[in-house]
Amino acid sequence: MDVPKQTDEASARFRDLAGEGSGVEVKPMFGTLAALVDGHVFAVALGDVVGVKLPPDALAELGAVPGSEVLTMGGRRMKAYRSLPAGMPSAERRVWLARARDHVASLHS
Repeated sequence: MDVPKQTDEASARFRDLAGEGSGVEVKPMFGTLAALVDGHVFAVALGDVVGVKLPPDALAELGAVPGSEVLTMGGRRMKAYRSLPAGMPSAERRVWLARARDHVASLHS
């Protein structure tokens, strides 16, 4: 499976969700957009799908939410990432991205 092409609208939504903060940047990677904190990926956009990198307990928590799946990128299952359900409200999506950002930042501090 190829990485879905980012539309301008999907890219803008992802940038908004990733937010701004110390060490946070959104840039093209892997043929799509990735959100990084201090140079380490915490979220990716695959078309309209957003995947977040989380610790095992949070992965299980998100996995219990209907519509969330292990993220597949380029035909490879990324077990440390889960997708956010399509119908999840933006405010809730921002919470998951913040959790992913904090998790990744803690791994590299």
